[in-house]
Amino acid sequence: MKKLLLIGLLIIVGIAGYFVWLSDRSADTVEEPVPVINVMDILKASDLRAGVRQAVKQNDDKTIELWLQKGQEVGREAGLSDENIEYLGSEKARRYVEYNAKRDLFNEEFEQRYANLKGIADLKQRYPEANTLYEKAQELITKRDSLIEQIAGTLAEGATVTKAHRQAAQEIWQKRHKAAQQGQTANSDSKPE
Repeated sequence: MKKLLLIGLLIIVGIAGYFVWLSDRSADTVEEPVPVINVMDILKASDLRAGVRQAVKQNDDKTIELWLQKGQEVGREAGLSDENIEYLGSEKARRYVEYNAKRDLFNEEFEQRYANLKGIADLKQRYPEANTLYEKAQELITKRDSLIEQIAGTLAEGATVTKAHRQAAQEIWQKRHKAAQQGQTANSDSKPE
């Protein structure tokens, strides 16, 4: 019985010693501070996205490279690993920022065309990177056009809808859309951050 008690006590002391060793070892390995930002924070930064978007719009490969170099500089200042800094200058990072820039450009042009009652067929060809956005964009255009037809029907007062009714309905829709957009902008500007 004493032997079992002694063996049990040795096992408990061994396990406790192992946990003390692990905690001491883990405290030693946390010498470097953890960076406050990561690679994705840099690639999604608003200034980098805007710069790359403008460069993509102008088909300016050198400017895209300059923005990625700025991203690498930020990464160095933030204390990112050499591997992460190398990634920021890689072809994969370049493809990522170009892909997102083209999607952003699609969104910008879509919003303008939506407000100006235009279609998006040529945007589909120009920005294949935005293929997942097309269906939703087309739904919005269909809803817009349907609403304009409803307004035209109301203006016709039960009679046949004419070209004049449609033009008046389009003007009404555009005024309402513009007012709604300005209201959203005013509300977003007044919200504290």
